[in-house]
Amino acid sequence: MKFRYTLAEHWVKKIVGFGEFASGATQVTVRTRGGKVFGGILVSNCMWIIAARGHEDLPFALDDIEEISQTADDLNPRRGGWQFWDDWQVP
Repeated sequence: MKFRYTLAEHWVKKIVGFGEFASGATQVTVRTRGGKVFGGILVSNCMWIIAARGHEDLPFALDDIEEISQTADDLNPRRGGWQFWDDWQVP
């Protein structure tokens, strides 16, 4: 399956250490080079961004990512509110 937004290998390696809230699903927060912060970013299998809470499409360019982190809210996200543009892949 082809995904629209595949993260660079260095981000994948970082996300591997983050907590999953469901099988293969990790929610993260992204800070862009311009300083904008986007929470509720859903990553499947540590490598594909498949949804962003409250956005129909990714609200930033992949090459604009400066930092990916995981907050307490990311570890225990509220269910729903994502508009999926790719399928969630269970590992």
